[in-house]
Amino acid sequence: MDVSLLLDLLVKAAVVGFALVPILRPESSHFAGKAMGVRALLYPATTLLIPAVWLFGGQPSPYPVWADIALGLPFAIDAGANVFGLFAIRGFDAIPHATGWFFLSLAFGLAVAPLVSERWILFGLVLGFGAVIDILWEAGEFAMMRSGASGLQLTYENTIQDLVMSLSGAAVAALAMATVLWPAPGTPAMLFGWST
Repeated sequence: MDVSLLLDLLVKAAVVGFALVPILRPESSHFAGKAMGVRALLYPATTLLIPAVWLFGGQPSPYPVWADIALGLPFAIDAGANVFGLFAIRGFDAIPHATGWFFLSLAFGLAVAPLVSERWILFGLVLGFGAVIDILWEAGEFAMMRSGASGLQLTYENTIQDLVMSLSGAAVAALAMATVLWPAPGTPAMLFGWST
């Protein structure tokens, strides 16, 4: 079995496993008020996004395994950190935001890079994607808090930190996509560089 495919499957298994732990152990205090039921549905569902696009796209070649891994990693990191209670460590939240948005933005960049003709445009698209997704994430957290999820411990300082760290991660991904991960000459101008 290809090592990248094995890694992809391990990331997916980690997302599902970590997302289910709070459902199986709801009495753990560090899960209280964090909308873990929503996460238990949403996180594993994200691992199906790229496979679904690939399947409904007619199973084009090559399978975007690195984008698939990148899309799963933020959810594995966040769910795992919740399982191990790492969010109780002051400032820890900065790590999953920076790394999470790096990988989310990287997955997006790997998908759209073959469609873009200029590096600076790709940089802006990837950075903009990361910024918009984080704003939506923060708005979702705020909505969950307002609906009664008390364990999120959201403050203005926390929200600003999350926005800055997520934007930093997205900026690094955008820079990587516009430089070292720029598609090779001859890559088909299709989503993920798929050939027809």
